[in-house]
Amino acid sequence: MNRFLYYGDAQSIPGYNCTDYKPDPPYNNANILNGALDVAYGIIVIFLYVPTILVFYKQSKFQACFKIMFFLGLFDIGAILINSIATGFLLMYGASYCDFPNFIYISGSIGLGCWCSACLTCLVLALNRILDMVCPLMVKTYFRGLRTCAVLMAPILYGVFFTMFTSPVIFSAQHQTWFFDPKTMEGHSEEYTNIPHTINNFSLVFLTCFLYIFFCLKVRSQFRKSFRPKRTARQRQIFLQSTLLCLIHLSASVLYVIMQFVEIPRCLTILSQYLWQLAQGCPVIIYLLFNRKVRAALLVFMTSSSQDKSSNYLRKSGDNNRMMLLMNSQIQNQNSMVAVRKIEECEMQCRIHLAPHDENQETSQIRSADEEENTDDRKPDEL
Repeated sequence: MNRFLYYGDAQSIPGYNCTDYKPDPPYNNANILNGALDVAYGIIVIFLYVPTILVFYKQSKFQACFKIMFFLGLFDIGAILINSIATGFLLMYGASYCDFPNFIYISGSIGLGCWCSACLTCLVLALNRILDMVCPLMVKTYFRGLRTCAVLMAPILYGVFFTMFTSPVIFSAQHQTWFFDPKTMEGHSEEYTNIPHTINNFSLVFLTCFLYIFFCLKVRSQFRKSFRPKRTARQRQIFLQSTLLCLIHLSASVLYVIMQFVEIPRCLTILSQYLWQLAQGCPVIIYLLFNRKVRAALLVFMTSSSQDKSSNYLRKSGDNNRMMLLMNSQIQNQNSMVAVRKIEECEMQCRIHLAPHDENQETSQIRSADEEENTDDRKPDEL
């Protein structure tokens, strides 16, 4: 990736120019069915991984192993986005490096970095589990609080090194997998060899498998002291998940190294791609199938989130009801005020209509009284 940043374009990098070699047309290598299956697999794994890593994040405050598995989940999701979803779309199109050079170059760098970070994180997780059984004091010393984050800086920097300073893997629709050779120059595949990747696949993966074997033997020796059906069932689960993880990682690592140096049948290159996808996606499946603690924490997380949503809904509905009642009361008050105003207006109009009639009655009474006085004044004179 550092050369991409330096030159500003993938085709400007020496050895990655497409002028000397043109790949086959895209429709010759297109495989819509396999590409759709890759995309569907990636979406399912991410759909399972997202709530699981949220559970890991919440539980990471209490145990260091959950914090390690949280980072492992982030690296696996990053790799799945490349080796499943991006691979599926490229395979449906039948694309190779020269069709989308920048996108494939950047995707290959990120996918390689996520794979190597996940390998080292698996090693850290195995060490944490073994030390927790053999020497709990060391776990408190090196995996307590923020010290776990300091330890996990090693996988992050390790992945950044492979992303920035080593040759990326390049997708080839013809072989349906990722090679280090972009196939731009025939007969120069040895120039694209990634030696750090080879060391990573052999050293870290074999060391992780060795630690898991030691972990299984230690668990067996502890369970042998107390023979109980639950203990033996738990032992079988540990053996099964450790064996599956080791076999898938080991097979993917070895095949990917071999096919970079030796030309192998196309079916094996496709198998190596599927093993890479399975190696990054199988941890979440193993967690949900064999790890009772993860299943219980995920169930609690899902139920609590649903209860929070229902309580928020009830709270919002209660607030809406209160608002409706308040609005109705305001409307009723407005209507009553309008009715009172109409009544007052009617009373005023009635007073206005009745006022002239009263004045006429008063004037008639005054006139009759004056006439009576006049008659009284006249009677003595007449007598």
